[in-house]
Amino acid sequence: MRSFSVVRVLVLGLAIGGCATILSGTRQTLTVNANVDAAQVYLNDSLLGNTPLTASVKRGKTGVLKVSKDGYRPYQAALNKKVTSTFWVNIFSGGTFGSTTDMATGAMYEYEPSTFMVSLQPNEQSVEAMKDWQRREALRAFVLNNSAALVSDLAVGHGEYIDVLIGVFAVKAEGRTEAIKRWRAAYAASKTSAAFAATMVADLDH
Repeated sequence: MRSFSVVRVLVLGLAIGGCATILSGTRQTLTVNANVDAAQVYLNDSLLGNTPLTASVKRGKTGVLKVSKDGYRPYQAALNKKVTSTFWVNIFSGGTFGSTTDMATGAMYEYEPSTFMVSLQPNEQSVEAMKDWQRREALRAFVLNNSAALVSDLAVGHGEYIDVLIGVFAVKAEGRTEAIKRWRAAYAASKTSAAFAATMVADLDH
């Protein structure tokens, strides 16, 4: 695992504005992604499908979104409540791992209108494995929540969001140009923001 010496800097880009009141008013599209594929997504105990999921749901219908998969701790959240960034802020600011319910069971947040990301945590992890999982998911959140700004920085080859990634990946000065080329290629090959984030997370482990 590469160094996370500047992980506190990431909190600058993690403001999630507004409320996640996504079910209000005929039908609309609900998109749910997860850090693992084929996780089952339920709305009020009715199966919508498996991740990555895009489903049409009735507007004005409040409810609880549940996401689960064998081998992982399940997660659920009310869709008419604000999705906070506390989970990620705690990680970036050096908070105690495992100190909140979200940190113990995963987290869900909105990164585009009506598009959600659920991070499921494997069962029976060691403390170190849990920390590694949290760091990977923190990077995923950073990329998703700041995708437009990050892509803009990649286009010109410099900027604060690239600087964050340089620190996260512990890229040395002589490797900066090559790293930016690699991240540009990852974005070009990705069809969605979620796919781009997944590629970046995979890159972190190499």
